[in-house]
Amino acid sequence: MPSWADIRILLGGAVRLAKFDVHGLDVFGRTAKDAGVSFYAAVVVAPMYLLWANLHGLGLPENFSVLHTALFETLSYAIGWMIFPLCMWYFAGVLDCRKRFFHFITAYNWVSVIQNAMFMGMDLLFWLTSASDGARGFFGMVLLVYVLIYSTFVARTALALPLGQAIAVVVLDTMTAMLWRFFSDGLSAAG
Repeated sequence: MPSWADIRILLGGAVRLAKFDVHGLDVFGRTAKDAGVSFYAAVVVAPMYLLWANLHGLGLPENFSVLHTALFETLSYAIGWMIFPLCMWYFAGVLDCRKRFFHFITAYNWVSVIQNAMFMGMDLLFWLTSASDGARGFFGMVLLVYVLIYSTFVARTALALPLGQAIAVVVLDTMTAMLWRFFSDGLSAAG
């Protein structure tokens, strides 16, 4: 596990990328080991996910036991973090950028912490202020567009891709996340 000092440096790089500073990539390693360590970002995001689940509920059937719910959600969360990188490994071959794959995944995982924090911060603010549905929708859409642009910048920069291919990477990310959520929600509903 990376030290808290290392995590702070890595998140600092992700924040620099959020400001569209290409030098934010300089803090991220380029090896398979660096990419593997970057999955500790899921541990950093987990408390945000638990807070979100507490605010909104998980939508699981009432007959699920606490143990079953915890096991199902833990597995769903872990698999959700793995699906895009696995798909991206193959897509990187198609895009002829596999030599940059580990650098991208390392940055991608730590950038996910910043993105989740932005969404969680906005959601918490809405919850605390009892914001209207209109305000939630508008500001949620603004943040979503920003995050998609941010993600495209990271893909384009880390993988050295043209804009169209970087957009395709973000579409793959978005689609795998949506499909996994749809699939896992279906499994939980089937009980």
